[in-house]
Amino acid sequence: MKRLLTLIRREFWENKGALRTTPLIIGGIYIVFLLMSIFTTAHFDNELYTFREAVRLLAEQPAEFRAAHGEEVLLGSSIFFTIVLAFVVFFYLLGALYDDRKDRSILFWKSLPASDLLTVASKLLVAMVLAPLIFWVVFILTQVAMAIIASLMVLSVGENPWTLFLSVVNPLEAWFLLLASYLASSIWFLPIYGWLLLVSSFAPRIPLLFAVLPPVVFAILQVWIGFLRTFTLNSNLFGVIGEWVANSPAILSIGVHDGRGMLTLGAPINKDFDHAVTLANIFDRLFSVEMLAGLAVAAAFLAATLWLRRRATDS
Repeated sequence: MKRLLTLIRREFWENKGALRTTPLIIGGIYIVFLLMSIFTTAHFDNELYTFREAVRLLAEQPAEFRAAHGEEVLLGSSIFFTIVLAFVVFFYLLGALYDDRKDRSILFWKSLPASDLLTVASKLLVAMVLAPLIFWVVFILTQVAMAIIASLMVLSVGENPWTLFLSVVNPLEAWFLLLASYLASSIWFLPIYGWLLLVSSFAPRIPLLFAVLPPVVFAILQVWIGFLRTFTLNSNLFGVIGEWVANSPAILSIGVHDGRGMLTLGAPINKDFDHAVTLANIFDRLFSVEMLAGLAVAAAFLAATLWLRRRATDS
């Protein structure tokens, strides 16, 4: 266990720009945009009359409405964090095993008292657990800072932020739901993570090309052959990957329910799963036949990755 934690710590320090600095920059952008909106409002409305009226109208709404709306705002503001996290994990896994071979340090790392299994496991755990946790913590700190700024703005127009939103919105519930979404998504996307690690273990150069080109070529051939046989566009690898992403337990989109925009899990393009943002729907995906098939695919990819890693050299 100590060796595994040491390897994870090594991964963090070697990739702290992506794992630590990136979410901090995103949080800073959120706060800068909030301050810019405040300064813009003050510039066009010196007495903040419009803002005061907006606060007054919000205060007239029932507490249930303010609570529900506040939770939607909390979760909705996480979408940008989620998208950037996906890109960070994608490129981290592509370089996780490739970089050791590229800079010819693989023999040094293989000479240390850490097995290839622990090495691969540490890189997978960084992508599945450490990266989401760091983004989640920075997201919470960003929201706390934004809540303080918003409270000061409300106080400046003579209203009470505690009664307006602080006492009615339960951020802990929203934050826990987001964390569950992140960790569940890590399990859901294990097949893709396994594929990226597999590519990283054998690609001679430009791992991005090896990761993207084979699935694209295979899917195009599927579309072409299927069309020649039936003159229709049947399900193919494009559709499989697209539906897998659309059914993700990550909070990724906004759907329409009863004429009102609502946050949704994945993208509600089909009815395979309920896309409402609830803990039950997140677990429903993890304990499904689709997830079982995904784990089997991921296991095959990771086994191949480990096999290649054990036979890798600096050439």
